[in-house]
Amino acid sequence: MKRFLFFIGLYFFALLHVVAAESSDSSRATGPHIEVALLSENSALVPGERQYLGILLTPEKEWHTYWRNAGDSGEAPTVSWSAPQNMEFGDILWPLPESIPVAHLVNYGYSGANLLMVPVTLSEQNTAASSVKIVADLSWLVCKEDCIPGWATLSIELPVNPEGNPSEQLSEDATWFANTREQLPQSQILSGKHEFTETHLALSVSMPESVSANNWQLLPFRADVIQHNAVQQPVLDNGQLNFLLPKSDYFSLTNEDVQFLLTDGEQGYYLTSGLNSAAASAISSGAESQSLLWLMLLAFVGGLILNVMPCVLPVLSIKAMSMSHSRDYNQNQQSFFNKAGFAIGVLTSFWLFAAIILAVKASGSAVGWGFHLQEPLVIAALAFLFVFIALMLLDVAPTGGRLAGMGQSLTQGKGFKSQFFTGVLAVVVASPCTAPFMATALGVAMVSPAITTLMIFTALAVGFALPMTLLGLSRKFANLIPKPGAWMDTFKQFLAFPMLATVVWLVWVYQGQTGSLGQLWLLSGLLMFALFIWMSSKSSARLSPLFLLVALLAGGYTSHQGSALIKQAEVQTAATFSDTKLDMLRKQNQVVLVNMTADWCITCKVNEQVAFNDEAFDAVIADEQVHYMVGDWTNKNQQIFDFLTRYQRSGVPLYVVYAGEHYEQVLPQVLTTEIVINAIEKAQQEIENGTL
Repeated sequence: MKRFLFFIGLYFFALLHVVAAESSDSSRATGPHIEVALLSENSALVPGERQYLGILLTPEKEWHTYWRNAGDSGEAPTVSWSAPQNMEFGDILWPLPESIPVAHLVNYGYSGANLLMVPVTLSEQNTAASSVKIVADLSWLVCKEDCIPGWATLSIELPVNPEGNPSEQLSEDATWFANTREQLPQSQILSGKHEFTETHLALSVSMPESVSANNWQLLPFRADVIQHNAVQQPVLDNGQLNFLLPKSDYFSLTNEDVQFLLTDGEQGYYLTSGLNSAAASAISSGAESQSLLWLMLLAFVGGLILNVMPCVLPVLSIKAMSMSHSRDYNQNQQSFFNKAGFAIGVLTSFWLFAAIILAVKASGSAVGWGFHLQEPLVIAALAFLFVFIALMLLDVAPTGGRLAGMGQSLTQGKGFKSQFFTGVLAVVVASPCTAPFMATALGVAMVSPAITTLMIFTALAVGFALPMTLLGLSRKFANLIPKPGAWMDTFKQFLAFPMLATVVWLVWVYQGQTGSLGQLWLLSGLLMFALFIWMSSKSSARLSPLFLLVALLAGGYTSHQGSALIKQAEVQTAATFSDTKLDMLRKQNQVVLVNMTADWCITCKVNEQVAFNDEAFDAVIADEQVHYMVGDWTNKNQQIFDFLTRYQRSGVPLYVVYAGEHYEQVLPQVLTTEIVINAIEKAQQEIENGTL
């Protein structure tokens, strides 16, 4: 399947300045691949009357300009007005735009000539003026396979006719204005209501009776509200048009109104949507508006559901099956204290979590559920623990010997100690998980007073501990466990795979914290850990503890080595481009990758996601002899302009790989990870050959 990726470029500032200078006393200007003009609907200005000027943008075929919200990339045209007389200038009246797909991005703009109308009113105090000169400082971005910014100063001088009638004094360009009015949204402004979830925007709007259910689309005024490339499939129900759209990753929750253009390509309405009153109340009042009892109920239900999460269920299942083997467990020989050991272990662990959270909050730091997972060492420790549990379930972990049997001592037996530590272990393995209904309650707990936080965590602990506690206290519940049989061994081994699935997730989280090299250390450690655990189960009782000790040492060493890379990964972020630093690195015989980019550059964004957002690329630039530098040309920068000129380039993107002072390679504008890595490896070989 072919992918069309676009090269973004800029023309020389010198050329742009020439365009601006030549057009300073003209109503028209020509830039690369576009013509711009300042038009008036009327041949004269009438003081006190609203009239219209317009900026006509005429890009070449297959080139386009942008709407007020350019979408995933691009930049809307801007205009700054001035006139010597007292004159009011309104906002741009934007015609209905079209969606312009670019690879996996979506932009909003115009692929043909389009007029941006602006209402103007000359003050009635200017009746004595014979004419008015209006100046417009214009900037734009025109794109095809590359994007070229342009600037021009346009001017137009119109006579003043105090006795005139605007409708009778039309200019030769009046047709442009008449046609553009047909492309404007309707004057009726719609009102809607919206709500936000963690991932989506839900919006409902009442449609006019005359409107049918066409292919309506919401285009937000702001670029950070929704994901522009998401497919929109609204549902019309009794006159209500309902949308469910993925939120932008950059959106921050607010109770302010959000403005949209609702369009089907042929007609459109401006829409102002307010936050649903219930959601607005929740945002404004925060934690205090929530009923504590309701939050505790949510936490309790979340705790119940937590029992069946993939990382928790195997541990509890082992315990439940061990109960079914012990006929006297539910008899009177077991004291209530022993049977309540699991619940006490769970409560103690959750209270400890709450205490740590309150202590961290008191120190002035922000903290949330799962805060410990921000530490790579904790992630690694949980991965080793879950692997060990999975090996136990598969009957690979050792069962004999004091040291070798330490894992099963937490899950087998009927004494208080066994019950208590089973509860602790269950909470530990549950800590990476968030069950349904937990999020709301814990979100409030994290920002509430200490007593509220403690009560919510207590409710969560009670819900989590209840099922296993009832199995121990009630014979009726214990009888729900199927009778022992061969099925139990098969089921036990099956439960190893949810544990291993959790390990996969933990390794992925670890990679995000430490980089691909850190992930390699962890995976290597897990492999050696599993190997020595297996060897300990196959060896004699005398050697088994030795193999288990080696497994623990291997796991600890690899976890430490991988976690230490987090500091290195922070250092490996791209450095800001500097000619001085580049020259210094080249003199030191280093490999340097220079990336010249800009925020409005479509191809730059595509390359960043396709070529530079890859584990293999991260691994290559992790080398101490490889340096990654980024030059941002979003705004004018003479140093970057000089660098582009050096390579006879008119704009970005530009990618250059250096090997010291004796080798350099300019990469293609459309990149893949393989192209970049091959270029860096070739540069490394050049340095090696040059030092032989």
